[in-house]
Amino acid sequence: MSNQKRVIPLSLAVLITILAAACGIGAPAGTPTPAGTPTPEVQQMPSLPPPDLAGSFDAGNGRKLAYACYGEGALTVVVEAGAYDRPIETLSWNAVIQGVSPVTRICIYDRIPVHTPREAAEALHRMLAGVPIPGPYLIVAHSLGGWYARVFVHDYRGEVAGLILVDTTSILPEAGILYATAYPTYSPSEPASVTTNRFSATDIYVVPAASMDGLDMAASNEQVRQAGSFGNLPLVVISHTPSAGELSGFDPLVQDQMSAILVKIIADQAKLSSKGTFILAPTHQHFISEYEPEIVIQAILKMAEQIRGK
Repeated sequence: MSNQKRVIPLSLAVLITILAAACGIGAPAGTPTPAGTPTPEVQQMPSLPPPDLAGSFDAGNGRKLAYACYGEGALTVVVEAGAYDRPIETLSWNAVIQGVSPVTRICIYDRIPVHTPREAAEALHRMLAGVPIPGPYLIVAHSLGGWYARVFVHDYRGEVAGLILVDTTSILPEAGILYATAYPTYSPSEPASVTTNRFSATDIYVVPAASMDGLDMAASNEQVRQAGSFGNLPLVVISHTPSAGELSGFDPLVQDQMSAILVKIIADQAKLSSKGTFILAPTHQHFISEYEPEIVIQAILKMAEQIRGK
C-alpha cells in the first residue's frame, strides 16, 4: 500500500498550499497511487506486537478517542498525526514506533473531528490524564498536526518536555509574506504559471475558505498564531526536500528558487524556540515517518536522551 501524498500546485486558488508549506494535501492516507506513477517502495510499515496499552477514551458527546501505546519509560512520546491520518488504522507511524518503543513509551491516537486546534488539544489533554498516560510528553507532530501540537504546548506547557515538528503546516501571514517577498520579480516574458501563482500584497493575509481536517481555518490559524513561541523548549523541525513534481509548470530555475522558499518556510519554525534546530530530510515524500523513518526515530531518541539528562 502506498500513502504517497500529492502537493497541490501553488496558486491563489489553492492558497491553502502555502498554509501547508508543501505538506502534501490530497487524498486521505491509504489512497492508492494512480497507475503509472513512479513511487519509492514503502518498506516502512512493519507489523507491531500488541500494544502495551490500548483502548478508547470517551471524549464526550458520543465521541471516542482510540489510542495505543507501545513500550515503557518515564518519558512518553505522543504522536500528533497530520490531516486525515488516523495512525492506528493507516499504520503510518509503525516504523517509528518500532524504533522508539524499545527505549521509551510512544503513543498514537486517532483524532476526533474538531473545529479548532484548541478543541483537539483539550481532548488530548483529557485523554492523557484520564487513561492515564503519565508525562512528561515529547510531542511529535506531522503536517497539520503541528497546529494542534503548537496549541497544546501553549495551553499545557508544564506537561511538555520537548517538541518535534515533522513537515508541519505553517501559518499566515508569516508564510505568505516570505513566499510573496521571495517570489520571482515580475517579467513580461515569464511563464504564465508564474504569473498565475503570484500573490498580491493583500492575498498573503487571506486564509482560504477550504478546510483541512474539518477545521475552521481562519479561527485555527489565529489560535496557532497566538500560541506564539516556546521559549527554551527543546525543538526539532524536519522538512522533506521539495521535488520538481511539486512545482510543475515552472521552469527549472524557478523550481529551484521555489524549493528553497518552501524549505525556508518550514525551517523558520525552528525559530519558535531558542533551542530549535532544523533537519532537511533527503526524501521527497511528505510522509517522512514512512519513507525516512530513521530520521524521525533518531530525532526522538536524541531529544529523549537530552531531556532525561537534565
